[in-house]
Amino acid sequence: MDYKIKKISEVNTKLLEDFYKTAFPSRYKSLAIHWKWYYKIGVSNFEPLILEYDSKVVGMAGLIPENLSFQGKIQEAIWFTDFHVLKDYRNKGFGSILTKEWMKICPIQITFCNEESLKIFKKFNWKNNNKIYRKINPLNPFKLIPIIRNFNIDAKSKLLIKFLKKNLKEDKDIKPEKINNKNLISYCEFEEKNKIDNEFFAIIRDEKWFRWRLIDCPYSSEIFEFKNNKDIVVCHISKINNLTRLNILYTCIEDQENNEILNLIYNWCLNNNIDFIWTLNTERNKIFKETILDNLFLKKKINFAYWAKDNDQFTHLEKGLSNPQGFDSDLESILYQGE
Repeated sequence: MDYKIKKISEVNTKLLEDFYKTAFPSRYKSLAIHWKWYYKIGVSNFEPLILEYDSKVVGMAGLIPENLSFQGKIQEAIWFTDFHVLKDYRNKGFGSILTKEWMKICPIQITFCNEESLKIFKKFNWKNNNKIYRKINPLNPFKLIPIIRNFNIDAKSKLLIKFLKKNLKEDKDIKPEKINNKNLISYCEFEEKNKIDNEFFAIIRDEKWFRWRLIDCPYSSEIFEFKNNKDIVVCHISKINNLTRLNILYTCIEDQENNEILNLIYNWCLNNNIDFIWTLNTERNKIFKETILDNLFLKKKINFAYWAKDNDQFTHLEKGLSNPQGFDSDLESILYQGE
């Protein structure tokens, strides 16, 4: 087969846009404009790979460069993201070709992926665990039921809001504030303070990292900080398909067991027409208390898949990352829709 593998910066932008339009129809406008931000182009020498065939782009293996801390050393890694081969060009081995070439880029590779992608990764000796999960907390459940949602019914009466509200230790309000460069200092201090043992890989988030992810983000106008005493929660608030959602991107909470900030945010959402709250949870960091209902209907496990050239690092990656948050990898990409 006469195909070509190129770095994304070497590809004709019109061909790239045509590919995005078919591969990622809900995000193609955003990707076409902001792909340099998505994939941190210029931060390292690592770039997504593009597969060209029949004089057009038919496949892509995206990546986001990341620095990890492990056993006191900084290790370069890449998130595998936006992996796609156009439907008409599948079953030709292009998925495996892209994966094989992608794996040559960096000796440590990680991803949150679906079952279809995981099948390809496992052909190349990747492993995975399911210790991370997404969960939604519905605040207006009637709008989450498709049949009722079509009628645009808002069932959040004052009585229902009163019933759903969390009990607080003291009656006080909280409000979202815009993030600026000064906020980043607090996040960096929290990261430094909460380093854990070296037996886990951890994402290194310094001021430069936070600036890329929160300040330089094309949708920074939708990102807010809630603060209560020393606790901080960073959220992305947006409306998609007539549903207003609040994604919890990052938490700086001193005492996970005895905090008020999440209850304050929950009550704020009830009073401000938020339909549901989206969270990323781990065994170490369960953002809201969970019920039997959560376990049955509201949680979805995520495949954390990984590969490392070094066997010792490969073994330790099995434990997962010590500090994953909601804005890591492309977990939040559903919010970056067409403009």
